[in-house]
Amino acid sequence: MKKLAVIVTGGSYNNLLQACEWIRIAAASGAQVSVLFRDEAASKLTHERLKQLTFSDAYKGRESKVRDMLRERKRLDVPAVLREVKEAGNVKFSVCRETIEYFEITVDQLLPELDEVQKAEAFWKEAVAPADQVLTF
Repeated sequence: MKKLAVIVTGGSYNNLLQACEWIRIAAASGAQVSVLFRDEAASKLTHERLKQLTFSDAYKGRESKVRDMLRERKRLDVPAVLREVKEAGNVKFSVCRETIEYFEITVDQLLPELDEVQKAEAFWKEAVAPADQVLTF
């Protein structure tokens, strides 16, 4: 089984969605996928902060139209997207411990779809070092 490690740092909605789409595709093809959300991406993974999720500057002036399209495609609800990704195959979602400390986020504030909180060094040893491929978003 191929092993894929994914590190997601960008916290815009379109970056999180793009990462989830590639993770879903990899999992559906049989890869074992380990994901680490860190930095700005990790800071958005609470119910409260998801309400403030924005698109990158590339979508300026098109946010409303894109939101409507994503709503129609059932891609606007981040927790539902994370659940769908996990249902596609062998996926583990981790959140960087250092990041949640920087942003003063407690573990109980994180989305329940996330599997664990771990230090970046532990993710390196468990997922990045043995990976066949590493993607970053």
